[in-house]
Amino acid sequence: MQNLALAALVVVVALAALPASAAGLGPIVTHSALGQPLSAEIEITSLGPKEFESLTARIASPDLYKERGIAYHGLVRNIRLAPTRRENGSAFLKVSTVAPMNEPLVDLLVEFTWPGGRLVQKYALALDPPR
Repeated sequence: MQNLALAALVVVVALAALPASAAGLGPIVTHSALGQPLSAEIEITSLGPKEFESLTARIASPDLYKERGIAYHGLVRNIRLAPTRRENGSAFLKVSTVAPMNEPLVDLLVEFTWPGGRLVQKYALALDPPR
């Protein structure tokens, strides 16, 4: 019984020593309409002060889409993700295309990595017609 308690204590101490960084991604906010080049933002949350320079983001591979049971639309190859900082220091992913987006609904699978881990997040990108 003492060995079990000691083992549990060792695990708790080891976990406490790990960095508590757990970056994440917020919702997608779209600034463009159907038939326009894509302009959107995804907030980066809980990012450590020195992690921004090391983070990467990309659209997942067709294989990962298939593994997750999500339909891969070829136009996602044209979507660019750029980690960006605002003047106030907050971070976000700039989501954009050069060409107009003519598909009203596309599933995006974003692969986000930083020194503390990796996250794969699904977004349903819905574009309304221009007003």
